[in-house]
Amino acid sequence: MPTNTLLADDEPAAPEKGIALALSGGGFRAMVFHLGAMIRLNEAGLLKRLSRISSVSGGSITAAVLGLKWRELSFGVDGVATNLDIVVGAVRKMAATSVDAGAIIGGILLPGTIAERVAAAYDKILFGGTTLQDLPDDRTGKGPRFILNATNVQSAALWRFAREYMGDYR
Repeated sequence: MPTNTLLADDEPAAPEKGIALALSGGGFRAMVFHLGAMIRLNEAGLLKRLSRISSVSGGSITAAVLGLKWRELSFGVDGVATNLDIVVGAVRKMAATSVDAGAIIGGILLPGTIAERVAAAYDKILFGGTTLQDLPDDRTGKGPRFILNATNVQSAALWRFAREYMGDYR
């Protein structure tokens, strides 16, 4: 069991210092909205100062791209990433791609499930075989901690993904 998992009788840890960012859900609209928020945070020099990024659904798509590209970002002395376009371009490419119809039709007519086809499309367009281990390691100061949240469609429980672990409260 991860050391940061709280059990029913455990006392919560004291709040940590730092700046956190929460990205909400809402599908592709949230994905693109949060991209705009990241652009503005970067312009203000705040993106590099984030210590935690927690997201759900469409916000998790944008957060995951940011996390996977974090090591490639070139932050100037003012804290502004001069090449945030690597994140912007990837998210815009995903936003310009329709995955649903092909995944549904393929999942009905061909071997494999709709979920497998959607996952394959995201991997092909955005993630290229990367894993949670490719997110920054916040314990070494190499970036913020990314906590990506989604709903487990089989159990309707919150499913949490982070570099160190993934799972639900069960």
